[in-house]
Amino acid sequence: MRAKRIRAFGLSTAVAAAAVTAATAVPAHAAGTKLTFDVADSVQISAKPVTPGQFDENLHLRIGRTGTVAAKDVKVAFDTAGLAGVAQLTVPNCTTSGTVVTCDAHTIDYDSINITQNPWLSAVAGAKPGSSGKLHVTLTASNAEPAEKDIRVDVGGPDFKTKDLAPQKGVKPGTVVAPAVEFANAGDVAATRLVVAIDAVSGLDFKKRPSNCEFAAVGEGAWNQKSWPGETMAVCTLDVALAPGTVHTLDPLQFGVTGSAWYTFTDISLYATEDAQYSSIPRWRADHRFQRGTDAPLTVRATEDPALLAAPRHSYDNRVELEVAAANTADFSALGAWNPADGGKRGTLTVGYRNAGPASIFYRSGNDVVKVQVQFPKGVTVIKVPTGCTPKTWENGRQVEHPDKYLCDTSMWISSGTRKTFDFGISLDAGTTRATVPVTLQDETSLYGGGATAGNLTFDPNHANEALSVVLGSEPSGSIPTGAATPTSGSTASTPPVVVRPTGSASASAAPVTASPSPSASTGGGALAFTGASGLGTITAAGTGAVLIGGAVFLATRRRKGAHR
Repeated sequence: MRAKRIRAFGLSTAVAAAAVTAATAVPAHAAGTKLTFDVADSVQISAKPVTPGQFDENLHLRIGRTGTVAAKDVKVAFDTAGLAGVAQLTVPNCTTSGTVVTCDAHTIDYDSINITQNPWLSAVAGAKPGSSGKLHVTLTASNAEPAEKDIRVDVGGPDFKTKDLAPQKGVKPGTVVAPAVEFANAGDVAATRLVVAIDAVSGLDFKKRPSNCEFAAVGEGAWNQKSWPGETMAVCTLDVALAPGTVHTLDPLQFGVTGSAWYTFTDISLYATEDAQYSSIPRWRADHRFQRGTDAPLTVRATEDPALLAAPRHSYDNRVELEVAAANTADFSALGAWNPADGGKRGTLTVGYRNAGPASIFYRSGNDVVKVQVQFPKGVTVIKVPTGCTPKTWENGRQVEHPDKYLCDTSMWISSGTRKTFDFGISLDAGTTRATVPVTLQDETSLYGGGATAGNLTFDPNHANEALSVVLGSEPSGSIPTGAATPTSGSTASTPPVVVRPTGSASASAAPVTASPSPSASTGGGALAFTGASGLGTITAAGTGAVLIGGAVFLATRRRKGAHR
């Protein structure tokens, strides 16, 4: 069901402090360029020695640079001298000299990027719960100011693992889905507190707001990403004793499926503290104002599940996700209009789309929901290309340059009521009359599969308006509706809501995965990634994160899974 990694991006690098001596020449720093860390002040690991899987990590480290100049010859060095008798560090594909592990990060031209070598901390044999050590990390470059950081490594503590939730398919708008999250304390000691972080994407609405939870909402374009839907975040704090080796279930959380839902989801994460490693809560609290709920408090009840306790551990398995595919549709229409000038020898061709709803469409793959394709005939020359449009097309699943076909980008999230247009500057060759320009809406299936025909938007039952032709001549033609589309009302009222309680684990094939034409990166499942930590710096929840893999930079979408509905 869910790829075991952090939203959006698994992923390592640097230079030994021992290698930076007084005799080393001081590099010439580019103006304003300084290296930066984004990592927790402390990390908690299991007292049991654990060997990581191939792509597992339990030290999440992001690095970056300030300014606009790329940092070059970047190295990350982990000095493990302070971990003696407590923990050992393994960082694949890096070099070790004495107590220092050094990794190359090459060139960094991002404010924040994951390192890719998957650092893993494991307790040494005999380490006692409650013991701690220090890991010193140094970040250097040939043209930037260095940075360094001490990270406290604590042995032992509570650690939560969750059981997957089956995705909900064909759910009618107006239904209430009520997942009961089952989890175990797989740690070494009892927890005295359970912190639940809930991130519900647009299309799901909290129907109950417990009094021990706090809520904040953010509109579309969250996290400075215009293509991201809105979200409602909740932080619930339960003062409850949870012994190691016990299994519990949260009261069913109640989410209403709204009239605009098509594909949506909620992330639910469990921590012993708000500032645990990987927790988004500190960032949420810094950016948003929370209000306490007024309904009955959220509680837990003890249950039995030997299979959950015995199941293999994976990175980030303190998180569970509920996916909801609503029985809903959206009506997308192609737009096109010609406004001539100079007797029709030139003019402006306006193309675009609008979504009349009722559904807002979200492609979690990161691909655009639709692309507007324009094909220009002979005798027509494009003299001004609008932002977001390029002369290219897809042929047999590959993107190729094309002098006469233009694709205009949209977004992976298109809300109900959205209208977007692009203005092309056009000139017509002498003797060209009544040239016709086809405008079609394409989706990832038609483009990447080589079909490139209209009428294939799977969420739209009305294919008739997904294509049109605009006649270029001395007279205006076509029309563009003014303002945004008026969303069609969703069927959310009149009848009592149906309550759906997800049960059972989700299988890996429960939700279809569509391959993205652009490279992406994710980390696979493996051994235990201990979740506790304190003093977390801000983990950037950007919609798109750059991930350095083998020297090449790829884009990974914010969420943990490269799949849309």
